[in-house]
Amino acid sequence: MNYCGIDVAMKSSYIYITDGDGRIKSRGDLPTTAEDFRRVLKRFVPGGLKVAVEAGPQTAWIHDLLVEIGAEVNVVNPNKVRLIAESRRKTDKIDAKVLCELLRLDGLPHPVHVPDKETRSLRGLLVARRQLVSARTKVCNVVRGMLRQEGISLPSRFLTSLAAWQRLLEVEFTHSHLRPIVEAYAETFKTLTRSIQALDRELAQREKSDDRAARLRTMPKVGRVCSVAEVGARPVQAEPVQ
Repeated sequence: MNYCGIDVAMKSSYIYITDGDGRIKSRGDLPTTAEDFRRVLKRFVPGGLKVAVEAGPQTAWIHDLLVEIGAEVNVVNPNKVRLIAESRRKTDKIDAKVLCELLRLDGLPHPVHVPDKETRSLRGLLVARRQLVSARTKVCNVVRGMLRQEGISLPSRFLTSLAAWQRLLEVEFTHSHLRPIVEAYAETFKTLTRSIQALDRELAQREKSDDRAARLRTMPKVGRVCSVAEVGARPVQAEPVQ
C-alpha cells in the first residue's frame, strides 16, 4: 500500500508519498491541475493508494479525480490535525509529510464528508440564489434610505415588485438627483430579478426530479426553495448491508 499526503495550493501543490514502511517513494511540487495530479499519482494506484488531503476550496474536484483514478481518499479538517494546526514551522512540505505519516499510522481524525457532484451542484444553485436575493434587498434598502433623507417615506415592502418600481419611476421628484438614482437602481433590480427567476426555474426542474423534495412540499409552509435546500443539506444515506 502507498500513502500520500497532499498540501493543496492555488497554483502549485506538494505531494509526499511513502510505502507501508515509511520509505519515501515520491515527493515534490506539481501544478494544481487535474492533468498533473492524474499523471503523477495514477502510477501508484496498482499497488494501492491512500491519500490524505486537507479540506479547502479545491477539495471537491481533487477528491473526485482521485476517486476516479482508483485512490482511497481521506479529506480531513486541518483544525483537527493538531500537528499541522499548531505547527510553528508550517510549510507545504511539512504539512504534506504530516498528513502522509498520520495516514500511514492510522492517526488521522474522522474524515470530512464530501458531497457528491449532484449535491454540490444543488448547493451551488442555492448559494447563488441567496446571494442574488441579498443583493436585490440591498438595492431596495439603498433607494429607500436615499428617499427617506429627502422626506419621502415608502410603505413597508413597497419595492419588492417590478410594478412598484414602475410606479416609483412615474413620481415627479423635487430633488433632481433622485431620478437618475432611481432609474439606475430600477434597472439593477430588474436584472437581479430576472437572474433569480432563472435560478428558480432551474431549482424547479431539480425539485421535479427528486422525490424527497416533492414529499417535503406536502408539508405546510414548505416551499420550493426550502424543500430543495433541505435535500441539498442532507446527503443520501446508503442502504444498510444485509
